[in-house]
Parts: sequence; C-alpha cells; structure tokens
Amino acid sequence: MSEGLQTGNQDSAARINVRVLFFGAARETIGHDEILVELCVPATMASALEDVLKKFPHLRERFGRSLLLAVNQEYAFPDSKVCAGDELAIFPPVSGGGSDGLKSDDNDFFELTAKPIDVGTIARRVVPSACGATVTLDGYVREWTKGRRTLYLVYETYSAMALREMKRL
Repeated sequence: MSEGLQTGNQDSAARINVRVLFFGAARETIGHDEILVELCVPATMASALEDVLKKFPHLRERFGRSLLLAVNQEYAFPDSKVCAGDELAIFPPVSGGGSDGLKSDDNDFFELTAKPIDVGTIARRVVPSACGATVTLDGYVREWTKGRRTLYLVYETYSAMALREMKRL
C-alpha cells in the first residue's frame, strides 16, 4: 500500500517526526505514497515542504509553487505550525498545473440572462475540448422559510458591475 522512506539530517538539533502523504501526480513524481520526515523545530509547513523538495527536486521542477498543502486533514498555509506526529499531505494542482499555452481569456465566457438556463447546454457551450471536466451548481428555492411559503423570487443585478467582476475573477 504505502512505502516508507526516512529523510532528514542527523545533527543534534531538536527534531520531530512527521508523516508526509503524496497524492496524484506528486505521488507519481517521487514514487512513494508516503514518507517519514525528520524536521528541525520549530517547524512550519514551508520548512517541511522545503525539506521534502530538497530530497525530491523533481517535485519542484514539475510543480514549482503550485503544490497544495494540508496538515492533519486541513488545508495549510506556509506558516502553519507543524508538530511531532502530524500528518502532512501534498497535492498537485487539480489539472496538473499546465495551461497548454492558452491565455485565460481565450476560454472566458460571461453572460447575464433572465431566461431559464439549461445547465447541460451551457456546460457543453463553455467547456473547451482540452478540459477534462466541468462543475455546475443548480440551486433550488425552499418552499417554506420561517413559516412563510415562497411563491417566487426576484433577482436584480447591476449588470455592468457584475460582468466586470466576473471578468476580474
């Protein structure tokens, strides 16, 4: 299932051991599901990641700064504290981090409408063939809220601002 690999220095500084799990292309890059890492204290996610990247430079070459990090099953920031016995996780970017030379605005699509939307039709319209998936969200209005029946909803928009903000995002 998982292979163990011990990393770290052997000098006399205070040290802790943590388990590092790798997922997806990060796992494929280093050839291990997990490793045990010995870290100097105080340790942060940034220092732990740097130790791992020194042992596995191909991770840095392949992903740069695009790796996602977690400590004890919660996403972590570089300055997140790492303690003895913690479980760290390293995730590659969702789509491998490459854009295949496409500029972001080559595939951008923004539209406001007051007409009913067929989510499947829109998804097929906006998803380029280079993508592997699309995610949509359908929202439904609850019939009752605080003892009052919902008969209809009215949505308003400041169209110019909404379009500008979508483009910015």
